[in-house]
Order: sequence, then structure tokens, then C-alpha cells
Amino acid sequence: MNRRDLLKSSALLMLASGMPAMARGKPASLLGKDGPGVQLYMFDPDLNRDFDGALASIAGAGVRSVELASLHRRSAAEFRAALDKAGLTCRSAHVAASSSVPGASGLNFDNLDKLVEQLNILGSRNAVLPLFQFPKDPIWGAPISFMSLVKPDGPPITADRYERMADFLNEKGAVLKKHGIRIGYHNHNVELAPIGTKTGLQILLERTDPSIVDFELDAGWLAAAGHDPVAWLKRYRGRFTQMHVKDIAPSTKVNYHMQQKPTEVGSGMMNWPAILKVAQGAGVRNFFVEQEAPFTGPRIDSLAKSLSYLRSLETA
Repeated sequence: MNRRDLLKSSALLMLASGMPAMARGKPASLLGKDGPGVQLYMFDPDLNRDFDGALASIAGAGVRSVELASLHRRSAAEFRAALDKAGLTCRSAHVAASSSVPGASGLNFDNLDKLVEQLNILGSRNAVLPLFQFPKDPIWGAPISFMSLVKPDGPPITADRYERMADFLNEKGAVLKKHGIRIGYHNHNVELAPIGTKTGLQILLERTDPSIVDFELDAGWLAAAGHDPVAWLKRYRGRFTQMHVKDIAPSTKVNYHMQQKPTEVGSGMMNWPAILKVAQGAGVRNFFVEQEAPFTGPRIDSLAKSLSYLRSLETA
């Protein structure tokens, strides 16, 4: 489904109900065991300025679970101590493909024994590759820079590269599974660029072993590529076990180059009652609110607005 169909579908639902999107139906327990969590990437600048204070503010908003994007130059034990102090639980962690990837978070797949130890300390049972990444290794061929992904004229990611990444996920995931840890993959919109009759995300989903590899659906990035999250959740039922609850403004132009116009959840074009209801039945168990920059005010205020909207769905 393209973006035009996505908007048309949402509009028809709203006309049929005679109510605004915020007031439509109530999915039961639509946001997981702990309610909506937060992907800490949203608060990177705040965490860099005042780590403990930022975690306390997030917890003060009523959040109980988080997903890590970085260790912020701390050890796993130091990070866990800070989470415990704030009353937060780590449900998931983004993990770099390799320490050689620029901006690697301190968690990477180079040494799986070390990674397992770190995740056990943090309390996370989910290790998610946050983006198609390019380790400095001959098997990946000539490296593609991250910046090339944001340029419309940048080199495309080929089908064979996606196949190699799928094999990477299968290989690493098979080892982690023995330790009770699930490997996953998080999409942006670059994986939705057409490659023949498929997309990179389809290749990853269809080449990975469902008993080993999970996926984390970033609903906002999927919509930025003109796709409907509901359709993907239904088509690949059981494969998406985590979700980034992210909204985008209707003025976002369809693209595959890491571009979107972000807004708070419930303030954009996304049909959240429909998405969350289907997600619940399709096997999504962890939901993390996330918003991209730029922000019009303090990030904690944007989180509060998103949480208020999501909670209104549960009480409607």
C-alpha cells in the first residue's frame, strides 16, 4: 500500500466512525506488559548533559521500560545501576554490527560472549541491529557510508548485500538463542526502496529463520516510505515482536533516504488505533515511543504529549 492509499484508508475509517482519530476504538492492553516504553535515542542530548536527571525525568513521566541506543560511555553495570535508581527496566538494546561501525554504541556483535554478559547485566533479552550496517570486513564488499543513505543519488543497497545481512542475523542469532537472547532487526525507510519486485526489508524477513530472528517495526519510518504498518504486520504476522511507536506529519514526502517530518504520537498521519490493535494480535510485545529531531520544545514535553495520547486510547 502506498502513501496515498494509506491516507485514503485512514480518512475512510474516520468518516465511517464520525469521530476523530484520537477517539476511535480501544484495543485491550494495546501497549504491552509495562505500557509504552521509550527508545532512549530520543533523549540522547539530555542524557549526555545530565544522565541521571534525564532518566529520572523519563521515569517521572510514568515510563517503566526502555530500549537502549547507546551505553553513553558507561559500562553495562554502571548503566544498569542508573536504570535501577530511576526505577526503569531495560527490555531491549540496539547493538552495532561491529565495533568498526562508526558510532558503535558500546554493544556490538563482534564478541558474542561479551555481548551476552553485557545484556545479562542490563536485563535485556533482545539484541536489535538498528540499521543496515557495513562492518569493515571483506565479506561485505566495498563499504557504503551512512551518509550515502540520506542522499537520493547515493548507491543503492543491492539484494546480495541484504542476503548477506540476513545470513549475518541468522548466524549471530543462532548463538544468542542458546543464551535466551533474541536477535532482531530495526527498519528505517532505506530498506523499503524497491529492488526488482521486492524490497530490502522483504529480503531480510524472508531469508531469516523465524525461529531465530525477530524484527522491530519502526512504524514511522515505514510510513515515510509510503507503506502501511497494518499491511506489513498482517502479512508477516509473528515476525515483528517489537515496535517503535513513532508519528510523522502528513507533509512528509515519500522517500527512502532517512527523511521525515516528525511529530508527537497522535499529532500526525498515523492511524494508531488500527495499528496498535493489529500489532497486539500479530505478536508485538514491546512498544517504545520514539520521536526524531527536530523538536519544538523540551523532549520530555514531547514524550508527555505522546504518552497522554496513547493512554487516552486505553481509557476511551
